[in-house]
Amino acid sequence: MGELREHWVNLRTASPSHLRVRLVALAGSVVFALCLVAAGGGGPVVWIGTVVLGALVVAQPAGVMPAFFLVWAVAAWWAAVPGPWHWALLPAAWSLLLVHASAALAASVPPQATVPRSVLVRYAARVGVVAAAVTLVWGLAALAAGGGASGGAGPVPSIVGLALLAAALLGYARLRQRHTAPDAR
Repeated sequence: MGELREHWVNLRTASPSHLRVRLVALAGSVVFALCLVAAGGGGPVVWIGTVVLGALVVAQPAGVMPAFFLVWAVAAWWAAVPGPWHWALLPAAWSLLLVHASAALAASVPPQATVPRSVLVRYAARVGVVAAAVTLVWGLAALAAGGGASGGAGPVPSIVGLALLAAALLGYARLRQRHTAPDAR
């Protein structure tokens, strides 16, 4: 119970700039829920659950909630949206990027501190680069799926996306292992 109280105190005493960063995560979760609606996926339970989990990311950006939200969102999209490709996938991916980046930024700065402008600029530049890469992959998936037409590439875009995700996670794990090794100092 003490941990919940600590999250509440951190949220209540956070600086205005820190609160704005956290609210970007909530906005991202709302946009993702709207993308699910536009793609014809899920139902009220999934949509409301997505927004509630986004609110929990606001309350606990440094804990497990951002990862839990991202797993929930990907699973909800995968299970609920028919077909391997939909136009709403691009804004959905951007919204997940916003949730992740804002949670990471909120976790990297103490809640009572003002978020430095240089850090905001650095995060914005990185988010822009990743958003451009996401747009490129989205466009390639659209071509592979035949623009969303029935009988396109079938599961190929999903398999390619999962393979890219697995490769990125493996690369991240190896990079992290290299930087945390005792002899890396």
